[in-house]
Amino acid sequence: MEIKITTADLVSVAEAAKQLGLARYTIYRWVDERKVVAIRLGGILFIPQSELERLKNEKAAGSD
Repeated sequence: MEIKITTADLVSVAEAAKQLGLARYTIYRWVDERKVVAIRLGGILFIPQSELERLKNEKAAGSD
């Protein structure tokens, strides 16, 4: 299976945390716990936009 991602599909941990209304530490912890897929480029951690959308959907479903 091959996944293709462009840099436009990636957001920083800070931006992901902002969009989700969470602390950056929470995102880093979820990455360590493998609850969130992340990509490291040049030592910087990025979250794919698709993963961010998944998290937003889970958050919305949990608030029902």
